[in-house]
Amino acid sequence: MASQTSICNRALECLGDAPIVSIDDDTKPAKALRRVYDITRRAFLCDHPWHFAKKRAALPASAASPVWGFARGYPVPADFLRLLAVRNGPEFSLEADATGSQWILSDAAAPLDILYLYDVTDAGRLPPHAVEALARWLAYDLAEDLTQSNTKKQDAAQALAVALTRAKRINGMQKQPDRYPAFSFLQARDQSIQFPILTTDA
Repeated sequence: MASQTSICNRALECLGDAPIVSIDDDTKPAKALRRVYDITRRAFLCDHPWHFAKKRAALPASAASPVWGFARGYPVPADFLRLLAVRNGPEFSLEADATGSQWILSDAAAPLDILYLYDVTDAGRLPPHAVEALARWLAYDLAEDLTQSNTKKQDAAQALAVALTRAKRINGMQKQPDRYPAFSFLQARDQSIQFPILTTDA
């Protein structure tokens, strides 16, 4: 199971740097990781509808109604990062109020059922393909600061692209396969009439 430290050390390994004991170490790599870790982690989580970061919620309506446009306002959960779907497809708008808090505005009656990506802070909940992709993203973000090498930065960018492609492919495999309609013998015969098999005369 991964930890914050193991992910950080994987990122440093990708850059050819020495490992750290903790992200709180008083070293240049640890300080750099403290500066970017949470920002990079959230950017990675928002980048794709990762199955491990999906969560469902039934939101209660706020007692305060929107100023105009919609009948109800629904404050998003505290761990909310990105909205994926609202059940039954009502019209809605995701907006921020004057304090920066995000709301879903809609005429739909409460509760408002949503599917969203949440802020996964426990590194142990990340599957291996996500661990590698996050580590590669961290390596890319830190490459210039820790290596002062444009070549290392370019190499990190290419490795990140490969890791993200692999992670997204694996993520896409972890779902119910598409269902195709079953064809009867007569339907199959009709299809063969419409699209005959081409053969080459001997």
